[in-house]
Amino acid sequence: MSGVEGASGGSFFSPDMRITMPGYVREIIDRLTSRGFSAYAVGGAVRDCVLGLYPDDWDVASSALPEEIESAFSDYRVIETGIKHGTVSVVAGGNVVEITTFRKESGYSDNRHPDAVEFVGDVAEDLRRRDFTVNSLAYNEKCGLIDLYGGLSDIENKIIRTVGNAEERFSEDSLRILRAVRFSSKLGFRIEEKTLAAAEKLKGGLKNVSAERIFSELLKTLCGKDVLNALMNYREIIAEIVPEIRPCFDFDQHSKWHLYDVYEHIARATSSITPEPALRTAMFLHDIAKPAAFFMKDGEGHFYGHADMSTAVAEKILKRLKAPVAFREKVLFLIKNHDAPFPESNFKLKRLLGEIGEEAFFDLVKVKYADNKAQGTDVAIAESEKTAKITEKVQKIIESGECYSLKMLNVSGDELASIGFKGKEIGDELNVLLTACMETPSLNDNARLKELAEKHFVRLNKRA
Repeated sequence: MSGVEGASGGSFFSPDMRITMPGYVREIIDRLTSRGFSAYAVGGAVRDCVLGLYPDDWDVASSALPEEIESAFSDYRVIETGIKHGTVSVVAGGNVVEITTFRKESGYSDNRHPDAVEFVGDVAEDLRRRDFTVNSLAYNEKCGLIDLYGGLSDIENKIIRTVGNAEERFSEDSLRILRAVRFSSKLGFRIEEKTLAAAEKLKGGLKNVSAERIFSELLKTLCGKDVLNALMNYREIIAEIVPEIRPCFDFDQHSKWHLYDVYEHIARATSSITPEPALRTAMFLHDIAKPAAFFMKDGEGHFYGHADMSTAVAEKILKRLKAPVAFREKVLFLIKNHDAPFPESNFKLKRLLGEIGEEAFFDLVKVKYADNKAQGTDVAIAESEKTAKITEKVQKIIESGECYSLKMLNVSGDELASIGFKGKEIGDELNVLLTACMETPSLNDNARLKELAEKHFVRLNKRA
């Protein structure tokens, strides 16, 4: 075979390039090709394999029409994912694989979805419609890797570039603008100059994209390994979807605590925490109201109340982006408390653990470490050392099994009822006993607690 001709001509057929596909993907491709159809693994999974990664999510493109795909996999569970656009999902080996008929698209009146989809028999035409060159690769074991638009070269040079004219690609689907930033963050690639210019020129089209899709792309961007550079280099695009961040740009903090301006501190803090969506989002929004809280006193910048103000701004943003309630509450808790000092006594630390739980405590520890690291100053390093000492205390409390919550108390409400406590008295007494155990850990013994409760009951009834 001489090759497959790409947009600029020449052979882009690489029969010797091999990637490792999961068995269930090979089986799908083999079944389609055995019935006379062409079929390839396409998109991000192929890109990741070229990068030496091990993707979990695989897509297949084929010359088979949707009804032919359904017929070929009549013995599999088949889901009509997007039948009018040619996509059928096949559940194979417990994995869902989307199989899409080769197609071309036309007319994007809403700057998001094609007005018309036409099925075609040519993989080259199908790859032409894809967003970025690094995602326009196709592979099967017979043909090897097909690269029509310079995807391999852009992977080698770590570049995000649109397939074809950038303004056309972004005008078709405005979400691709955010996807460019997301892939830059995920892969550590830079957005090519013409692609970036078109993205910044057309970023207003993001207003036509649903809040849910914006939120999804933002989370993926924030969780990327190269989020620092993505936030710093493409901040105008970020500000298009979170305009409240713009006042933070280049805002000098005039503070001995901070080496960087507000926005760079935010970007560094975001990149410094575990890449878990709620944690990254909390750091992205934790200081968003600092410019509004700023005032100068004795030559030093101050931001009193900025945590509460940032919490209020973050809540509006997360509601606008339709973030799930539980996610929103976790993020807001972390923002509200990111600047609050931890107590130092064991008793108060136990009280805190009882109020917020271990998971929330250690999330706050991560937030404080990231915040201090992103300050870049010696005084911030000293704060991290304080946090480390507090964390060590809490770990010892947990490891020793010291009581800090009602569920850890070695006496039950029923046992208190058998002593004579009733109704609200039971809850009140449990809390009295909990406080006693937090002060004196050795008291958390069933016999000792019942003995103490009996004394309290006698005293309570004498007062009555």
